Amino acid sequence: MKILLADDDEISRKIISAFLSRFGYESLLVQNGLEAWDILRGPHAPALAICDWMMPRMTGPEVCSRLRAIKQPVRTYVILLSSRNSKLDIVKGLDAGADDYLVKPCDLIELQARLRVAQRALNHEAQLRKTIADYDQLIRRHNMLSEIASQQSAAPAPVAAPAVVVNAPAVPATVDVAAALAEALREAGLGQGQLLPTSGAGGHTDFSVVLPLYLKRDGVWIDLRLGIQRAGAHVLCRAVLKRPAHSEHELLGVLAESVQLLLGTRTMARVKQVLGLVPVFPALAARSDALPPAAGNPAARWELRLPDLVIQAALFSRPVVVKNKSLAHLHAGDLVLEAANMPGEAGHNHLAAGELITAHRLDSLAEAVAQSPSTTTVAVAEAPEASRAFLRL
Repeated sequence: MKILLADDDEISRKIISAFLSRFGYESLLVQNGLEAWDILRGPHAPALAICDWMMPRMTGPEVCSRLRAIKQPVRTYVILLSSRNSKLDIVKGLDAGADDYLVKPCDLIELQARLRVAQRALNHEAQLRKTIADYDQLIRRHNMLSEIASQQSAAPAPVAAPAVVVNAPAVPATVDVAAALAEALREAGLGQGQLLPTSGAGGHTDFSVVLPLYLKRDGVWIDLRLGIQRAGAHVLCRAVLKRPAHSEHELLGVLAESVQLLLGTRTMARVKQVLGLVPVFPALAARSDALPPAAGNPAARWELRLPDLVIQAALFSRPVVVKNKSLAHLHAGDLVLEAANMPGEAGHNHLAAGELITAHRLDSLAEAVAQSPSTTTVAVAEAPEASRAFLRL
């Protein structure tokens, strides 16, 4: 963790900097308040600052006051150092915007404890920002889904076409999924698609949608990548929303939700039932060059040709070994295949079939296991390493 240390006294700077380094902190040293202000108001400001009260060009309280008057992406936690130890001075420092106050010469053990307090506060604030961002994303997705659903319900029913046969066990899963997607496009009212197997790497696409899937029937993990050019993405957006996208962010959202829409069609429901197809997590849409490269060669490539757009598809398939793990030995990226109950909680599923274990989920499970240790095991499929990259996006 990087800490800004602002103090005009060279000896004090060296002592505190050496202490911070010994405990794993990285120090950014400045000699006056103006230098501290210039750094802390910038886009890459450290989240934690230790500022002396009396400094040339700008005092510590002045730095605090200016910081609290601007809108920072991450609010800087400021510890104010001063030889002033009266209650009135402490109150003035805190009222100026400091988060903590230490009297010089400061006890280094006490400073270490105050840094731990600061770290806890910063971690809590970071978690709150993440929670707010998650809720904001959920709200945007809900609004987009509502708009898509309203447009789909108002659209005329598609002309009936022969259903895709997906109940023959001898048919490879890749063929089943490809054909079902083409049928799902038609069923969702996006037009009659033409499915064409292709060879080679295919052309560059502007956007990609990635959908990790697990197929129980074949015991394989699939990463389905769909590529589309920008012009085609706008065609798809107008077909789904009946209006153009207002931004690239919205365009990517439409691409991802369109794939989720296809998964909800009757055709894909039959595929899910026959193949035991489990979408691991919601489809992820991004610029093609922003996605991690695919590992290995695809098991199949094809194009879905619609009247006004072309979707390039590549299906990467890897066998997965099903393992029985205790709750304490689960890892992020494990896909739960069978619902599991915690001991003493009969009838209450703590882990649902099809749930992907995340780092946050591991934390909640650790607390439950600590309170009630058990030998309960869970059948899981481990995400291949190449697929775990998407979990970190």
